[in-house]
Amino acid sequence: MTPKHYFRIELIMTCILLILCVSLINKRIDAVESNSHNNNVLKKVCYLTFDDGPSNNSEEILDILAKYNAKATFFLIGSEISEEKRPIIERIAEEGHAIGLHSNVHDFDKLYIGVDACVQDFEAQYKTLKEEYGIDTKIFRFPGGSACSYMNGQRKSYIQAMKEKGYTGFDWHVSGEDSYGNPTVWSIQKNVFDNIGDYESPIILLHDINIADATVEALPGMLEQLHAQGYCFETLEKAEEYLYR
Repeated sequence: MTPKHYFRIELIMTCILLILCVSLINKRIDAVESNSHNNNVLKKVCYLTFDDGPSNNSEEILDILAKYNAKATFFLIGSEISEEKRPIIERIAEEGHAIGLHSNVHDFDKLYIGVDACVQDFEAQYKTLKEEYGIDTKIFRFPGGSACSYMNGQRKSYIQAMKEKGYTGFDWHVSGEDSYGNPTVWSIQKNVFDNIGDYESPIILLHDINIADATVEALPGMLEQLHAQGYCFETLEKAEEYLYR
């Protein structure tokens, strides 16, 4: 065999090796891109929030959240906080959920009689949770939201007063509409899923109240579908403040 033949064989072998290397590199790139895509899907964040508790439904809500490894934020009402419900409050904190302030009275006529009265109400609830339950929380939600008509055009003043006290406020993007009328499992889930895709990191409003049996029933299916869409569930403690513009 002449040197020319050897050269041709070496050239062919080199080309084959080069093709194999390129193929392996492409597979590696595809795998990295696939993993990156999966990680991005897993990083879709959804914030579940439950207002007006604790209630007779709190334990069941916590059981469901634990089953689906979902974290949530519970905006509690001071008038619902009692020694009898201490185990629920402690369980919320122990299982990694966040607790937020939702006022003591939750009576719009009393709470929004003036900015000072509103701030004092929240401050009293903060003090109770910190001194009696060891919970130091500075996140809050105005009853009725920050656009509540009972603020009588003083919305900015209410928000600014709470900010000056070091509180971080949260409204919501999507509501299950589960606290009035005759909500059903279907209506609650539909209200959530009809609008959730419009927001990058949606905050969902649900309620933890004694009459919210439909919410409890709707929650498993809601969590399953949100999981299937790639959402994970985090608390609002480290989230950026969101109040209606």
